[in-house]
Formats: sequence, C-alpha cells, structure tokens
Amino acid sequence: MLLFVSSGAVASGQVDRSPLERVSGRNYTSVFQAWNPAEISSGEDLDDTARLRVVAKHDVLWEEPVSQLGYGVELALGAVWDGEYGGLADRFTSDSQAKALENRKEMLCLNPAMVFLLEVRWRDAPGSFLPEDSPFWQRNADGTRVLGWANGPEPYYMLDADNEAFAKNIARQSKIAVESGVYDGVMFDWDGHLPIVRTCREVIGDAGLIVVNIHDRIDEGLAYGRLINGAFMELSPAGPGAPGRTLGTWESSREALIVFENEFREPRINCLEAWGDRSDLRRMRAVTTLGLTHSDGSVLYADPNPLPTPDHLHDWYDFWDVPLGMPTGSVRLREDGAYERSFSNGLVIYNPLGNGTVNIEFDSPRRSAADASTGSEFKIADADGDIFLVPDKPDRSQ
Repeated sequence: MLLFVSSGAVASGQVDRSPLERVSGRNYTSVFQAWNPAEISSGEDLDDTARLRVVAKHDVLWEEPVSQLGYGVELALGAVWDGEYGGLADRFTSDSQAKALENRKEMLCLNPAMVFLLEVRWRDAPGSFLPEDSPFWQRNADGTRVLGWANGPEPYYMLDADNEAFAKNIARQSKIAVESGVYDGVMFDWDGHLPIVRTCREVIGDAGLIVVNIHDRIDEGLAYGRLINGAFMELSPAGPGAPGRTLGTWESSREALIVFENEFREPRINCLEAWGDRSDLRRMRAVTTLGLTHSDGSVLYADPNPLPTPDHLHDWYDFWDVPLGMPTGSVRLREDGAYERSFSNGLVIYNPLGNGTVNIEFDSPRRSAADASTGSEFKIADADGDIFLVPDKPDRSQ
C-alpha cells in the first residue's frame, strides 16, 4: 500500500531494494494497476508529478508500450522500443529509457513497495509490431496474416507462438527489459504459453518476475508452478452487481487464489481483479476482502472490459487507504461461514456469496471501514466484506 513519503526521506538503498524485499515489506491493502490508471473524479488533466503520485498508489504495475501508445494512453514508466518494429528491437530508445528510470525512481520514493512489469506480446500484436513478411506471424492458407484481437487501435494479427525462434526472441526482449533497470520482470496476457514462459524463465533467471493472466484456472496454475511469481486473476464473478459478461465465480476465485498462493515462486505477486460498476462499493469490498483474507497479493476493482473505454480503468477508493499494516495470521473460517484474517492494525472479514448476512461482535468498540461507523456489533451482507479497526487508529495513510 502507498506510503507517500517525500523523495528526500527515502535512502537510495531503499529505492534499490530487490523485488523480494519490496514485496515482503509492503503494507496492506495492496492494489495493482493493470495497464491503465486510476482516474480522478474531477477529470482534470494531471501534470507528470501528480500523475505519478496516482500511479504510485499501486504496489504492482504493468504496461505495454506498443498497444497503449496506439490508444494514446500516457505510460507511467514510458520506455519505448527503438527501431521501426518493436517486436525486433534490441534496446529502448535512450531518451525513453532515461525518462523511465527517472519515473521509476520517483514512484519508488513515493511507494517503496512497488514492482514494475513489461507486458510482452506473444499471442497477437498490432500489424506494425513486426514486418508484414516476418516468419513470426501466423498465416492463412493464402499467405495472409491471421486476424487476432478485434478491439485494438489498429488491426491485430496472431503470432506463431510455437515457433521456437519466436520464443527465443520473446525471451531476448524480456532479458533486455529486466537488464535495462526499468522493469523487474514481465507479464504474459491471454493465459500465456507454457513453452514461451519456460524459455523466458531460463533466459531472465531466477530474479526476474513473471506474471501470467490465467484467471481462476487451477490446472494452468499447476502447470506453470514455480516458473511464475503470480497470476493475473482477471475475473467478473456472477452475483450482486455483476456486469453483463461474467468470468468465473466468487468461489472459484477463492479456491484458485489458495492454490496460487501455495504453488508459485517467491516473491509471490498474485493479482486478483473483479469488474463492476464503479459506484458498486459492495462488489469493490468483496474482491478487496477476498484478496486480503486469502492472499498476500494485490487487488483491483475496475471497469468491465466490454466498455468502449480502455480496459482496467478504475477509481481509487477510501477503503483501499485503510492502513491495515502487515498480516499477523492466516485466513480462518468462522462458525458463521465468513472468513477472517488478522492484521497488525485491524481485522478483515469476507462474507461469500450465498452465505447470508452475518453478525459481527467485538468485546470492545471497532470502526467499520465500509461506513466509518463505530460500535461493537456489525452486519455484513453476503458477497461483501469489511475492515474493522480500533477507533483510535488513523483511518487514512499519513
């Protein structure tokens, strides 16, 4: 979670900490940014300093310069591949790499727990990513490129994921990204591809981070195992407030999160996301408390992908600013069917869908992060959750 200390207060050694040190030292709640940022309610344009402060609220960030720049989205780090074709580049432009390193340092000064990933194109890419005659494209019988994702800023075409030379090229660029000092590792969308991820791990070594978008698919998680550090669990569970398109269920999300927390390598950075309307605070609290009780990872509540705006845009919620501190135990199933977990500054309770409303009682007063009420008895609906703090503890980060 965001610390928001001044740049001068952070020693260079703290900025240069390893990913393991950063992840293990984070405070909760931990939120991630999947490509696109949190938006401020006023809608005013932000200067670079203010924009980086918003990004630095997140503990995990990944971006992909080719597609995001195609949409006109301003990157948080901003490294750009050098040369005509991003898919063949052997370096970032010197100016963009220098600026990205400055931005990284500034964000780490604001939030020393951050880690930074580059999303690598492996399934499909914009037509400008490679020469039209590249052997890395999939081809139709007539020799034309196979169409890929239909919602890109320009036509996307399928890449030949089973081409060994292409896998080596991805691993080569992943190593360049990590060795640049801008990125701590890479992210693979679209479930990843096991041979490519394996080759990438061999090339970037043990220290580089790898995250794969595998949703709640436990079989895929078990197949990747110690090759990866985390899953991007992009989900839209059915239940109250669910948008028209659903992906997974609350229970499948919970079960997968347990497996992924046990199976992946450290530092472990599972990233759990649910889609929904920004005003649906119940759904936001549900995904947040599910992640807090069942993992040491990060959460996100974001716009549904089918909206015509860039994917994963989101608001920032006061609920995420509650200074929980560090976990002091593991998840516990309560007698009433809800789940709870203790943190150094409070207690988190997640009530699963279908469990009905539960009554929460304390021996002494607590403050609810959901509505700021103080008392010793509370109610939590199912598909909801809450955070309870001792009243004299601050309810906002300082």
